[in-house]
Amino acid sequence: MNILELTPENYKVPQGEERSYHCVIECVEFDRKTGKRLSVPRIQKFGAKMFEAHVYSSLKKQGYNVTILHDPKKWLKEHEAEQKTQAEARKAAEKEAFEKAVQAEVAKQMAAMQNAGVSAQPATQETPKNKGGRPKKEQK
Repeated sequence: MNILELTPENYKVPQGEERSYHCVIECVEFDRKTGKRLSVPRIQKFGAKMFEAHVYSSLKKQGYNVTILHDPKKWLKEHEAEQKTQAEARKAAEKEAFEKAVQAEVAKQMAAMQNAGVSAQPATQETPKNKGGRPKKEQK
C-alpha cells in the first residue's frame, strides 16, 4: 500500500510495537515548474514519552506534516478493557468449574456413606447453655 494512502484506520501495527507512536512524517515540497512532488513521506516510530514531550512539537516547528497512525494511549485503553473482560470471563469459568468439582465430591462422599450404611442426615448435638467459666450475673 502506498504511504500516502495510509490512515489510522487501515494501518496495521506490527506485533510488539504497540507501545510506540507510529507516524507518517513529511516536509511537503513540490517542483515549482512542473508541480511534481519532490518530498517523500516516511513512516517513523517514536517512543511515547519522547514523542509527547519533544518530538511532535519540534517536527511541527520545522514544517513537517505529522499524521499519527498509531497512538499507544488509545491502544492501552482498549487493551486494558479487553484484558479486564477476559479476566472476568476466566474467573467466572474457574468458579463454575470449582463449584462443579465440589458438587461431584459431595455426591461421591454421600454415595460412599450410603454404601457403608451410615445415615446421610447430619447428627444433631445439643450444645450446653453454659460452656463453663463464670456463671452469668443475674440482671435486676
